[in-house]
Amino acid sequence: MMKALGQASTVDEKAAEAAIRAVPGWANADMRYAPGIAGVASPTHRAVDSQNWFVARGDAPATYFLKILHSDQSDFIDLDRSVTAARQASTLGLTPAPLWHSPEMSAVVFDRLPETWHTARMDDLRKRDVLESVIAAKSTLHGGTSLGETWTVFDRIRVVEKALVDAAIAEVAADGWWMRECVGDIEAAIIATGFDEKPAHADGLASNIMIAPDGRVQLVDFDEARNVDPFYDIGILLNEAFQFDSEMQPALEIFEGQFRQTSLNRCRLYAIADDLFWGMWGMLMDRVSPRVGIEFLKYAQWRLLRCRMALRNPRFEFMLRTL
Repeated sequence: MMKALGQASTVDEKAAEAAIRAVPGWANADMRYAPGIAGVASPTHRAVDSQNWFVARGDAPATYFLKILHSDQSDFIDLDRSVTAARQASTLGLTPAPLWHSPEMSAVVFDRLPETWHTARMDDLRKRDVLESVIAAKSTLHGGTSLGETWTVFDRIRVVEKALVDAAIAEVAADGWWMRECVGDIEAAIIATGFDEKPAHADGLASNIMIAPDGRVQLVDFDEARNVDPFYDIGILLNEAFQFDSEMQPALEIFEGQFRQTSLNRCRLYAIADDLFWGMWGMLMDRVSPRVGIEFLKYAQWRLLRCRMALRNPRFEFMLRTL
């Protein structure tokens, strides 16, 4: 049920109405809104960073999508940077265009994809045609204009480490120090061998890929987008979709035109570091976020478990030496 402006009855609805009124031309228009996608961290990670709303003009279908970032994400998301990356991707036909944003309100409005599009699931990514389309989209973005900021997942780990210290959280797990040391070895190995810096979605979540009935794909949510090693961008996608090397090899053939073991090793190592980051992030959110209905702890434990298992794999040292 959509509400008209002036009908807000909750704090979240009042924030949504304030953002809608701030969009040029909307303050006095017959704008209506309804809750969008509910946030969930487990078993899928979706709509966790922001409150979102479907927005329509009068009785027309909702053709706009409003996001308002949660305050507990301020250490991790820069709205201006996110919107700039999304705008660049939209010019390449890879994502819906951002129409307006306000850093002060932590709000952004996008064109909304038609309702016939659906959010990708992990089993969608295992379909050859979908995987080819997703990798093609990411590769197109890699060939675009450089974004304003460059980082690595190791930089992100240092950001969350500082936030954990500030929140007086001593450790995320009993063996957290060991996982952190191993990931430090990964960073040293990657720095030693060198890497490219390309504009990227830098998001491996299936839930941030949309699929049309005819198989077309769009990338959504550019909150993580920066210049990164393209193998990080691909590695975290493969980590989301596949468990075994044999499943990842065809994807790397699509990406590079041939399979190279060194590329798989790099992707695998980036995935380990990414799991550690999101595990640490989830433990932080479990302690500091006021959103007690989100299963941050469960999500964190899953990501840390997968990180731990990969580090204990006998092939870990071999991968470090063969990049």
